[in-house]
Amino acid sequence: MGFPKLKNKHLFEALFTPDEFVKYKKWDKKNFPSKIIITYDKKTIEHFKRKFKGKYKIIKIAGNPLLLHKNIGIIYPFGIGSPFAATLLEELIAMGGKEFINMGTAGGLVENGIFLCNKALRDEGTSHHYIADGIYSYPNKELTNKLKKYLIKSGLNFTVGPTWTIDAPYRETKKEVVHYRKKGILTVEMEASAIFAVAKLRGVKIASVFVVSDVLGNKKWNPQFHKLDLTKNLNKVLDVVIDCLLNF
Repeated sequence: MGFPKLKNKHLFEALFTPDEFVKYKKWDKKNFPSKIIITYDKKTIEHFKRKFKGKYKIIKIAGNPLLLHKNIGIIYPFGIGSPFAATLLEELIAMGGKEFINMGTAGGLVENGIFLCNKALRDEGTSHHYIADGIYSYPNKELTNKLKKYLIKSGLNFTVGPTWTIDAPYRETKKEVVHYRKKGILTVEMEASAIFAVAKLRGVKIASVFVVSDVLGNKKWNPQFHKLDLTKNLNKVLDVVIDCLLNF
């Protein structure tokens, strides 16, 4: 039997909605940004604070601090993985978010670098509750192309390609890495395919860009989390993401 267990589940009406939950919680939508950056690296938040020192304010959404500068917000979720990211994205949309860029670290199946995602392999459970069963989910083309232009303009070296989204990082097997490398998949992470599916269902725009933090090639794990270049690249990518959203 496939997943979800109830066939065509994605076609059925939900019992309650994110909008109803926001109303129940009495969260204030006033001055909520329409353009939001979701990041999973705390150092990225610190760079945002330095960049806009004295020019940002902090609001709370679902217990997570959202830093606001002009009409751009950036949020560092207190959690990881597709269910958490999808739930947060639902609530950000219900609050008024319309354009999102998801950025953070990812495992590299081939090499280090910066990677702009053009599709995500759905090896997680969450996306299948939102859209019809399929191998990939996709980001918004318009926003992804806009981000690509700004990455080119910045002079950063980057590669466009697919990612593999998985729920179980400690079950990324050697066989899978070899298999997906042969299919041209460049990175692995835990959120992209799910949040692409949420964005598609809710009619909002989303793009995603990653900086590799650990390489899984050659059947051996090579962690790079401690490298200064990782933080530098994340900060550079954040600068590009902000410019892109300010001009989108």
